[in-house]
Amino acid sequence: MNSPKSDTSLRNIAEKIKDVSISGEANRIVVGVDFGTTYSGVAWGYTGSPSEIHVIQSWPGGMNLTSPKVPSKIAYEKDGIKWGFQVKPFQNCIECFKLCLDPNLRPPDFVSLPNIYAQLRQHDKVVQDVVRDYLQMLYDHTITTLTRALGSTFVDNTRIEFILTCPAVWSDRSKNATLQAAEGTGMAKSCKIRLISEPEAAAIYTLKTMQPKNLQVTDDSCFVVCDAGGGTVDLISYEILQTDPLQVKESVTGTGELCGSAFLNRRFESFVKERLGSAAYYAMKEKTKIAALKSWEEYVKRVFVDGEDQDVFPIQFPGLPDDEARGIDCGFMTVTREEVQAIFEPVIQEVVRLVDGQITAVQSKGRQVKSILLVGGFGSSEYLFMRLKNKYADVLSTKDNPDVVLQPVDSWTAVVRGAVIRGMETIVQTRKSRYHYGVKYWEYFDENIHSEEHKYWDTTREKWLAENQIKWYIAKGTEMSEDESISFPFYITFEDHHSRVLVDELVCCQETFPPKSIDSTVTTVCKLRSDLTTVPKSLYTKGRNSKDVEYEGLHFTMEMSVLSAALLFELRVDGVRYGEVTADFAT
Repeated sequence: MNSPKSDTSLRNIAEKIKDVSISGEANRIVVGVDFGTTYSGVAWGYTGSPSEIHVIQSWPGGMNLTSPKVPSKIAYEKDGIKWGFQVKPFQNCIECFKLCLDPNLRPPDFVSLPNIYAQLRQHDKVVQDVVRDYLQMLYDHTITTLTRALGSTFVDNTRIEFILTCPAVWSDRSKNATLQAAEGTGMAKSCKIRLISEPEAAAIYTLKTMQPKNLQVTDDSCFVVCDAGGGTVDLISYEILQTDPLQVKESVTGTGELCGSAFLNRRFESFVKERLGSAAYYAMKEKTKIAALKSWEEYVKRVFVDGEDQDVFPIQFPGLPDDEARGIDCGFMTVTREEVQAIFEPVIQEVVRLVDGQITAVQSKGRQVKSILLVGGFGSSEYLFMRLKNKYADVLSTKDNPDVVLQPVDSWTAVVRGAVIRGMETIVQTRKSRYHYGVKYWEYFDENIHSEEHKYWDTTREKWLAENQIKWYIAKGTEMSEDESISFPFYITFEDHHSRVLVDELVCCQETFPPKSIDSTVTTVCKLRSDLTTVPKSLYTKGRNSKDVEYEGLHFTMEMSVLSAALLFELRVDGVRYGEVTADFAT
């Protein structure tokens, strides 16, 4: 249902549409998609009316109830795909499948990756298939919603851009897997899909809503954005470059972990198991467990505050027999405030540890943290807000800045709203690289520098070379701009029978001091395949070895741009773009 304000906003857009049809301006519809571990959301805006962002609230299977998010669940049934609210309690479904996109991350203990993979095999699917199917459902419903709001003629004839969010802690390979899945849906119909990291999107929305009251350009002040969601908690810090228009840059390298609010559900289940005993817990009906978890989420987890006004919390357990010793009475389990605190504490401590680390990193650069912006589903928790406020009030607050921790309105939808804003304007000017980036290469062998295990004979140039060496071009923490690219220079030799399609290896490392050659700390990001067949012969140098074998040599550069959540590549010779460069992340 739309509120009167929403109706007014849509009427304003309708008027703008009429103006555009007359003036011929090329305005766009920008759609933000927040694909989450437990819930997902979609928002949209129109560049002709950029201040108005609309969050989709009505979903298939929602029974006319409104919600800014839809469950990230999917079920493959004989009569088709069910998703989101269409998946009913007790229905066999696949959930938390987003985590399978980055198998290198340690999954939370409430998620069994083997069980998810078993479900995938049952339906003859891989995780990219499921992600693609779910995103297709989101896309179809989005187009239906836009058509109802704006009319089919306008939607069919207007450029629609999709901005997809992903965790900042993910590897480049996992981000690419998300992008590839999205490009297999209707999202890629009108334009190229863009990725943005979830904390950056949250920061964009939050900082925009703070203007102009709390934003000012200073030499040493920064904002820490804590995006606490269901599966992940991401942190990133920004400093203000200018306020009109708003422009910011990253202050230090972002951090994050798998420690979202879904961990609280797992700890609650463990608490119930301990209270009832294993035998009684496993004998409990699934309907009872689901009702209890829903009661915990809606009446305790989301509203819990560490205060003296409520010492006990009754949680529904329909069907359980009365048991005074275990606190069961009339289908309710009594849980004390101290017990709720014990459930929260390890997760809260992990968030505090991450915030502490980000503040310390900012201070090590000679800057001060002015505010902590708390966003996301878990970020809307009153208890988390108060714990952070109480911890940092004395440490960071000043007379001129007493409110250190800020919890903006609509914090649960901050990420998806920020994605829409990013599609309309560029606010973040520079970012900090989270890794060292480099390429594998060879160089002439020097016994004083290189290991014998890397030594090999080049039959074309007739020289001993050292392979598996690394040339680092981007240092961890380097300030990067989307408008600037990093050049990787290469020199390659060919004989006539050699392929002109080259395969180079982009690698990364998180260590403070990266190694000079391949070792266990180095990870392959992707294989870069460069097609040099279009490079004019005149640009090659020629040579001949002692065996009278002719060869050609070519100097070229690989240009890499680091975006919010993606890497872009192109190949240049003497500054001119030639051929194609494709990044293969499936290696």
